[in-house]
Amino acid sequence: MQKARESFFRRTACPPACSLILLAGGLATRPLEAQSATYLELGGGWRQGDFGTPVRSTLWMGHATFGITGGRWEANLTVPTLSLTREEGGTSSQDQGLGDVVVRGAYRLMPENEAGWSLDGACAIKLPTASETAGLGTGHTDVGGFLTARHRGGAFQWTCLGGWIQASSSTLAGTAETLTPGAYVLGLNVACYANLTRWELGLEARGPALEGAPGAREVSLKVFQPFSSTWGMNVGFTLGLNDGGPRRGADLALVWRFN
Repeated sequence: MQKARESFFRRTACPPACSLILLAGGLATRPLEAQSATYLELGGGWRQGDFGTPVRSTLWMGHATFGITGGRWEANLTVPTLSLTREEGGTSSQDQGLGDVVVRGAYRLMPENEAGWSLDGACAIKLPTASETAGLGTGHTDVGGFLTARHRGGAFQWTCLGGWIQASSSTLAGTAETLTPGAYVLGLNVACYANLTRWELGLEARGPALEGAPGAREVSLKVFQPFSSTWGMNVGFTLGLNDGGPRRGADLALVWRFN
């Protein structure tokens, strides 16, 4: 099993875990806009970990997201670029290129009631636009579905996320190990609004990308700071709690909103 895991992560490293992050992120956790608008988000991120193997993987990500909101619904398209470096025993290798494009959509199933509860449904499709041979993607189309329940009380908002990502099971070359055909996603977040700034602390659990390997467990801190009614900044920090995903990461993005 250990040799299989080392072979797997030498070949693909962070992208399977980051594919789950891309599918589960965005609309799955962000509240829907109350008004119709279009928006553009430009940002980048960093992930690093060894996944319990001798190979340390460092992934730099850039992305452009274009989205449309319609009050009770939202849709967006994310195009990422990736740069992956693998280091082992004093040697390193690097691959870079286009990542897997992700299309997402969400709908407000239950508007916020008098008690402060609301319910959203979301779906996401990951298209195999990244190079599988370079280790930048899985080479398969994945589909995810999510339900997000929220409760708002005063300056605080609690968010509970549950979902499933349906992937394509395949055997790793040269081993008897296989990628899992799907993975669960569970999350619990609490957000606090201080003036116009949104602070969010979250805990997320994801199913394993490789059969027999652990699923990812992560804590995160995210901050959204608006600078005007038309643009703002997202900052995030992630800490991995086990070898199922990256051990550390950070994200920064600028968002422009057009009415």
